[in-house]
Amino acid sequence: MAEEQKTGCSPSDCAGCSHAGECGSKPQSLIKPENKKSHINHVIAVVSGKGGVGKSMVTASLARLMREQGFSVGIMDADITGPSIPKMYGIHEKAKGDGENIFPCEAKDGTKIMSINLLLPEEDDPVIWRRRRSCIPGTGRRRYVSL
Repeated sequence: MAEEQKTGCSPSDCAGCSHAGECGSKPQSLIKPENKKSHINHVIAVVSGKGGVGKSMVTASLARLMREQGFSVGIMDADITGPSIPKMYGIHEKAKGDGENIFPCEAKDGTKIMSINLLLPEEDDPVIWRRRRSCIPGTGRRRYVSL
């Protein structure tokens, strides 16, 4: 017995279907339009599914080596459970903005740093991530951050 498609049709059915492009079964691109104000040419992601393995140390080391080679470097510290990059670089100021943009802080060596704790009232304040109670877990809809 053949398995049925949960979407109601298979991709090969779209070629001759009169509703092609309307039913939502056609794959959609997840690529977002480029931010016209961004001047980022290359991104290196340092990730791990486990904490305490040295992601921040590797990130800071890569940034230092790239600065020494003359590259313009910025670090986006996306570690929401314990952002440590600003502490490693001795940054204790808050990120600034102009109402439309948030600007990273700059370390003494010229590395630009952005981290969640640069947006908090106090750098040691905990970050609390919440979702609305009406949100169905796993759908990724209607989530928000409470700082």
